[in-house]
Amino acid sequence: MALKVETSRRRAPRRLAAAGPDLSHRRRQGLNTTSYTIGLLCSDFLLAWVSLAAGLSLLSLVSRNPVNRISNFWVNFPHGTPFPIGIVLGMALSGAYRLSRRSPTQSTFSELQNYTMGVAFGGVLTLALSYLAHHFTYYTVQVATQVLSAMVVAVFLLPIGHALLRREVLRQTPVRVLIVDGGEDVARFTTHLRLNHGIRVVGWVATTESLPEGALGRLSDLERIIREHRVDRIIIGSTGDFEGDHLAEYRRAMELADVALVPRVYELVSWRSRLTELTGLPLLETVPPQMTGWDLFTKRAFDLVVGSLLVAVSMPIMVVVAVLVKLTSPGPVLFRQERLGRHRRSFTIYKFRTMRVDGKADTRGDGTGAGDARIPLHEARGKRDQAAQVTAIGAFLRRTGLDELPQFFNVLAGSMSVVGPRPFVTSESEPPSGWAARRFDLRPGITGLWQVSGRNELTAEELRQLDYLYVTSWALWWDVKICVDTPRAMLRGLGAY
Repeated sequence: MALKVETSRRRAPRRLAAAGPDLSHRRRQGLNTTSYTIGLLCSDFLLAWVSLAAGLSLLSLVSRNPVNRISNFWVNFPHGTPFPIGIVLGMALSGAYRLSRRSPTQSTFSELQNYTMGVAFGGVLTLALSYLAHHFTYYTVQVATQVLSAMVVAVFLLPIGHALLRREVLRQTPVRVLIVDGGEDVARFTTHLRLNHGIRVVGWVATTESLPEGALGRLSDLERIIREHRVDRIIIGSTGDFEGDHLAEYRRAMELADVALVPRVYELVSWRSRLTELTGLPLLETVPPQMTGWDLFTKRAFDLVVGSLLVAVSMPIMVVVAVLVKLTSPGPVLFRQERLGRHRRSFTIYKFRTMRVDGKADTRGDGTGAGDARIPLHEARGKRDQAAQVTAIGAFLRRTGLDELPQFFNVLAGSMSVVGPRPFVTSESEPPSGWAARRFDLRPGITGLWQVSGRNELTAEELRQLDYLYVTSWALWWDVKICVDTPRAMLRGLGAY
């Protein structure tokens, strides 16, 4: 769905220009335009009609009420007129449209709770509108079960519509992002931003006294850089001082562009962290770093259900891949390697072979015990040097992640999990200890927080932090989200070597 995006700037009222900050520079394009909001309204209105039709059809299959029979579809469907109106009003009043315009990095999956609330509010408004129409006219009151069935479909269809529209807008007008940081975490923030569609990092501003190589300028140059590079959004990372002149610069930046702050202790902040307040003082609450017996049971049940389904679905693909590996290079089909699992117990991991058997040993693993912990894993482990040993089909398997499919048998056997810490190579020296050793509290995963956060673009230290964060903040909903995000990360190919 093509959408014309506004690029014109709004002229600030004269009284603001005289009495307050000049907002005329703030760009209104892409997700910040009125046309995008109108597009969301139209999308929801149309998809609400589709949801109503689908809901009535599904209800006819399970309901014994003669009113809900498919033969009465064209009687029930026109009576659903209040439903699209109620859904649009419910989404608007619940703040769903405001949230959709707030951030280019917003996850449709993460905001599913907000969509559910908006649709639920819309369902209540639909029944209210129906009763009002019945009271003042001869309109027939809509059956509550019909509204409920349409709501169930709408909870899934509306987020898809928002995601497609959002992707199209970001394709037309990528969000120009500027990073403000002391320099230590610029590479990591850039890696995370590159994983998101429609974001263009224009550079970074240093908060240090000296001007590091590669920085566009210092904090005192922030306003000028925002204007010159037409910045839409600012990510404030490790900045040190938030007082005095620095705080004034940040406040001024908020008048010129959207601003997001990375928490100073982001290594401890997870999916389950919660933003609260104490008499006006914002508090970011973390979660206790422990898992209950019920948590472990739930995670294992999730592994068995998902692992069994994926083995059944991917079996034809595995057969084809096995044949291609065998035909394209001499050697075994499977690659086997010893890894450390839960409680540091050794197990054999299985992958499709991607390297020639006469090449160097395939050391694809964690890499947290080798080399400089501050450089990306692909450099620490010489991933680029191994490229010459990778077979033609092997390069494709690594890029797409298909070489990992045999690991689902590891999951069913109990040595691995679908989602978990990255598997640790037993031959690596100095396995992690202290807080980093918490990674061994859970089974290693086929995918994980590391997989959707940059893979081999991460440093060993960053990998340790992500594994610790995942283990100490585990939630089933987080596992589901990582599973949803994994295909996107694999298709983008970032960190695949």
